[in-house]
Amino acid sequence: MTDKKNPSDFFGSGIFDWQLISRDLQATWKERSYNEQRWWGDFPRDSRVPDDLFAAYPWAIGPFTKHPGNPILAPTPGQWDQGHSAGGVHNGSILRHNGKFHYIYRGERPIDVPTKSEMNYICDVGLAVSDDGVHFVKDNTCSPFFRIGDDRRYSYEDPCVVRHNDTFYLFCNQWLWDEMLNPKVCGVFLATSKDLRTWHKHGIVFSDAKRIHRNPVILQNGDNEAVRLNGRFVMYINDGLMAYSDDMLHWQSREIPHRWPGGEGCFAITGHNPKRPDDLVLFTGGHHTGHFYAIGEVLFSIADPEKPLDYLPRPVLAAEKKYPYEDGFSADGQGHFISCWADTIFFTGMTRYNNQWRVYYGGSEYYTCLAVAPAK
Repeated sequence: MTDKKNPSDFFGSGIFDWQLISRDLQATWKERSYNEQRWWGDFPRDSRVPDDLFAAYPWAIGPFTKHPGNPILAPTPGQWDQGHSAGGVHNGSILRHNGKFHYIYRGERPIDVPTKSEMNYICDVGLAVSDDGVHFVKDNTCSPFFRIGDDRRYSYEDPCVVRHNDTFYLFCNQWLWDEMLNPKVCGVFLATSKDLRTWHKHGIVFSDAKRIHRNPVILQNGDNEAVRLNGRFVMYINDGLMAYSDDMLHWQSREIPHRWPGGEGCFAITGHNPKRPDDLVLFTGGHHTGHFYAIGEVLFSIADPEKPLDYLPRPVLAAEKKYPYEDGFSADGQGHFISCWADTIFFTGMTRYNNQWRVYYGGSEYYTCLAVAPAK
């Protein structure tokens, strides 16, 4: 394991250099393509990769197969999720509710409020519903959720939604582009709902923090219910941080000494394998053995959710150039350049259904795509 005293270059103030999109989109696309020298990350270069990854690592979830109908969700022209040259509809949570799949996703558009920042986009969160988890209908009545009134100045990104009792808890990143390093207005944001449509805003969760807390990942089970460990709920956060809560509303964060390769947290699950009841698996998305962003897995124990025990030496999901919509080009086969996020796979939503894991991942940060794996 990597067990560093200081954060790697991937971590820092909470802001990533690659959030600031270059005006030269083609150059940015080229930079973010597969490159072992640039994007290897913290993975040891001498690691042996077994032929059968999941036999060698029985704790891991997979293998994943990409759905032949991908992408399954795209931006809607002229709407709040219309997309732009570096983002569209992606990074959403998936839950089963009232017999249907509910996908709570991030939608992007060109920025529509005055700003002194270099950021050229802004996001909100909305809902799409499906009977089968493949064909979704966007909710145009309640969506988008948060950019209302004075809150139009904020960008809301990358929701992590879990259920606890009869309430849904939506955690995401809130950004005010003119104050990107101000933890009082930027970082982990919380809203709650009873129906996944009407939301009560609780605001910034760590408003007294000294640095940005971002990318909240709540530990949950395969049915997307929040899980307690030793009486407390658990949140993974970027930059060497974790947080705990007694009630899902009030959280205390702490610095942890351990590091693991793979970058940002995507999704954390436990109670998913009856043969291994102590396992806790954290999915990560970041620089992975040459990929700009690919999905890895890290093993923890429920006895100590802070200390990594093992990790996969190669990603379980990565972009493939044979799929244009995973390489920055349109899904219509016409070869239109639609996104500078080449070689980028990230997700914040997974659920168990009919003995399958369903992961809803971003293709080029522009589309939502589906991958499935057998569930033990």
